[in-house]
Amino acid sequence: MNTTTPEIEKNLCNKCRERLNLELTIHEVENCDLCQNISQHTDQITHLIQNKINYFGIEFDSFVMACQINNTQIKKKEKEIKELLNITDTKQDLKQEIKREVGIKIAKTLSKTVEFENPEVVILVKIKEKPVENSQYPEISNVNVFIDINPIYIEGKYCKLERGIPQTKWPCTHCKGKGCVECNNTGQQYKYTVETLIAKHLLKQTNGKSTKFHGAGREDIDVRMLGEGRPFVIEVKHPFKRNIDLNQLQKTVNTKSKGKITIQDLKFVPKDRKAELKTSSTNDYKIYSAIADFTKPVTDDDISKIKQLKEIKQRTPQRVAHRRADKIRTRNIRNIDVEKLSENQLKLIINCQGGLYIKELISGDDERSHPSIAEITNNTCVCSQLDVIKVFHEN
Repeated sequence: MNTTTPEIEKNLCNKCRERLNLELTIHEVENCDLCQNISQHTDQITHLIQNKINYFGIEFDSFVMACQINNTQIKKKEKEIKELLNITDTKQDLKQEIKREVGIKIAKTLSKTVEFENPEVVILVKIKEKPVENSQYPEISNVNVFIDINPIYIEGKYCKLERGIPQTKWPCTHCKGKGCVECNNTGQQYKYTVETLIAKHLLKQTNGKSTKFHGAGREDIDVRMLGEGRPFVIEVKHPFKRNIDLNQLQKTVNTKSKGKITIQDLKFVPKDRKAELKTSSTNDYKIYSAIADFTKPVTDDDISKIKQLKEIKQRTPQRVAHRRADKIRTRNIRNIDVEKLSENQLKLIINCQGGLYIKELISGDDERSHPSIAEITNNTCVCSQLDVIKVFHEN
């Protein structure tokens, strides 16, 4: 056993003595100079945690313990003793002991699993300088507990059936999200978004705090997303309930959205999935249905030229230049099917590499897109209607 001066060791409880590898005493001290008797009351700390979990109705299967000591006396005393005994092993720290002891009790009493890599919740024990107001246990009045709930991630596909709906929340341009007369105090530029139409039901089911939407790309506000839908992951922050019925969520969203959007293929996924979904691949492709309106009549020769379009070089379009890097992107077209609707209007089914700007492919965007349909037909044309009908994402 290590030894130290009687002055240092005489007022240490047996829990602290055991942790520091000191000889145990026959009679337990009333007030430990080191841990302030906290080591002897891990049962009460466990009860504090259980009470908080029950009060908020927090659902989880895995957890990890954390401990913070914001108490000058404890930290000073521990440092003094460890320096005297030449102890460098952090396993003999008070906070390590609290994490270990309480973690074992929580795992056993609540039948939960300790998970260090991806825990569903982090349980933090804070040992403070002053007593916590309205403490349940006088013996540990300076101890408080906090539970940080990690997000859940749900993957699915959405279809946007109406135009004029953005994918994600869009702060009001007048008040920057604070709420004003222009936005009816919502803080949002648009009444509906794909995200909010899903989130309002998802937050209700999970008792979550907020959401963050991660899409495999996005379509313009005036573009519909049809077919099988666009892959997405929606992140729910601080979900008190994790084990929700995804079939019921899908049914609720599809019914309550009243034809604005639908969602399908919902499943729980790990955190890494949101990054995979946002990572573009050269094998990603999309199929669009576009209506192109021309100033002059379109000839059979024009249609033949449109069908032969393959490699397109596009400088960042003017309409997104304020938020995208100004550079030239090369994208390939697999196939274009053309249907003549009238002398001055074509319907185009464009199968192309992801990242091709379709509106600019048609208009030319003041020669920033080359070649363009306007250029090869020597005509002025615009995209009057655009729908995404398939998104293929390699990941």
